Amino acid sequence: MKNRIAIFTNGYSNEFIQHVLGGIQKKAKEDGTDIFVFVTYCTVIDDELQNKCQLNIFHLPDPADYDGAIMLTNTYNFPDEQERVCARFQRAGVPMLSLEGKVPDMSCICSENYAGMYDLAVHLIEKHDAQKIIFINGVKENTENTVRKTALNDALAAHGLGPAGELDGDFSPYSAYILMSRFLDEGNELPDAFVCANDHMAIGLNRAFAEHGIKVPDDVMLTGFDRIAEGRYTVPILASVSRGWENIGEMAYDKLMYQIAHPEERFEETLKSFFVPAESCGCEPTKEMSEYRFERIRNMYFDNLSSSIMEVFFQRLQMALSDAEQKEDFYEKGLKIIRDLPELGDNYCICTEPAFFELEDEAYPQRIRGYSSKMDILYERKKGKTTPLSSFSSEELYPGYEHVEGKSDLYILAPLNHHDYIIGYIAIKNSPQLLFNSGLRSFIMSMNAILFSMRRYIFAQKNNRELKKIYMTDALTGIYNRTGCHNVLYEYINKRKEKGERSVLVFTDIDRMKTINDVYGHLNGDLAIKATADAFQKFSPNDWIFGRYGGDEFIAVGECVSAECIPMELKAIKTNMTEYFKNLNLAFTLHASMGYTVIEPDEEGEIEDYIKLADESMYQEKQHVHELMDAGKSIED
Repeated sequence: MKNRIAIFTNGYSNEFIQHVLGGIQKKAKEDGTDIFVFVTYCTVIDDELQNKCQLNIFHLPDPADYDGAIMLTNTYNFPDEQERVCARFQRAGVPMLSLEGKVPDMSCICSENYAGMYDLAVHLIEKHDAQKIIFINGVKENTENTVRKTALNDALAAHGLGPAGELDGDFSPYSAYILMSRFLDEGNELPDAFVCANDHMAIGLNRAFAEHGIKVPDDVMLTGFDRIAEGRYTVPILASVSRGWENIGEMAYDKLMYQIAHPEERFEETLKSFFVPAESCGCEPTKEMSEYRFERIRNMYFDNLSSSIMEVFFQRLQMALSDAEQKEDFYEKGLKIIRDLPELGDNYCICTEPAFFELEDEAYPQRIRGYSSKMDILYERKKGKTTPLSSFSSEELYPGYEHVEGKSDLYILAPLNHHDYIIGYIAIKNSPQLLFNSGLRSFIMSMNAILFSMRRYIFAQKNNRELKKIYMTDALTGIYNRTGCHNVLYEYINKRKEKGERSVLVFTDIDRMKTINDVYGHLNGDLAIKATADAFQKFSPNDWIFGRYGGDEFIAVGECVSAECIPMELKAIKTNMTEYFKNLNLAFTLHASMGYTVIEPDEEGEIEDYIKLADESMYQEKQHVHELMDAGKSIED
């Protein structure tokens, strides 16, 4: 046994996940089995490529690393993807179990939808004398919706009543709210009861009723299906159908272990649904219901506070990273300083593709399958302590993972992506509570936006630097141009002055440049300028900064430890440059004269003053060189 099982789910089904995961954790702790939960947040209204990039997280695990897997099939929006995941595990011979959905050649645990809805209808008719009922469809073609509607109409028929009226929703609360608001605004007569295909739509209807002054259940009865938490603490408490999920997690774990031990068997277990009366149908709530609502209302402030803390966290992180210039800044400027989110616990990490902050859009891999074998750990919180950028093998899934005998750890892995850009994934250890509400989804969506904005800014800054370099660089010599001299060389001198440090400014000019251009042509003139710039840099100290001040004039600035050493240093530079020019075998004589000035930190002169002093120093040498040239003597003399 590898003591590892995998779970695949869509994160929007918070309460179902809580039921499943809670039970599985309870059993896994007894066996010392680690749980890896792979979760996405795909919807049918999202961009197709974005969904495919999200679903990539399901292909991260190697099936061979697991004893078995459980798929929360009813949470999936994309049947094709669920079949691909199943096929991978089946090919590896790893048993899988499906929850709330039948998958070919796979055992499953399903709750039925008929009995609870039939009992609900009987209760409304016999207990509350409902005669006229309207059914709010979720999605009409949905199998569960069809079964629930059929059960309702069968109960009506068994009592000699006609079929329920119908209005079409889409399982969401807001669309149901709009649907009922329109129904009421049009002046339609209220039935005795509205029976909704799920609790979410019932909550939407209840909001519309409140806005129109309609009281539930005094004016109309209202019921749902699924018995979600929100329906149990709303006013009135929602009468609903439970799908028997309370123990589904423990059952799923036991059945998976049975499947692992009997890989050739296939079985189907059914959980019977049952109706739970409550205030919205006119019944008194149980003591347990009232206590649950009281607890939820009492904790509502802190629930809202948690959302506010996350919102403030991302606002601060966005501000901190607004000037990030490299991926290391995510830690250095961001989470090294900003207080982390308590909901994520003491152990989690943000893993990113190495290329995400290094390759621009046109070069970034356009793929929807797989992660790089080596991933960056952009940020890690380990045992409550934060660590900066590092890397690890994605085969580990969680950095440094190893199973501890007799212990059960739970890992949540969720994708980070922006449209069709695979960013990486977040991995959280032993903090499942974010899956039980909208916390993880909010975190991921906000983190996606932060990381992509950071990427955009980094490349914008990079492009700006490149443009600035082009703007300040002389195209012929590759050193700073006149603008670059003003922005870089002069600023260098000023900063050394502020630090109380001495500088030297060296001025160089090519001798008889006009003759070279006139006699040998401007191409040779360009060659002379390029060769002089190259030699000037080659034989000068490494820390000097160079610029082309004019056509054949160059300046360099650097530190000056000893003013007495400068003449000897320049003499060595000139000697090496002259030898360098001779070895080029040029058609003309190439020589450059030099002058300099030492700039003391307490001097108040402007840069032009220093250039003038260096130029005057250089001019004395130039006169001597020209005299030698005119006399036909060697310049070295």
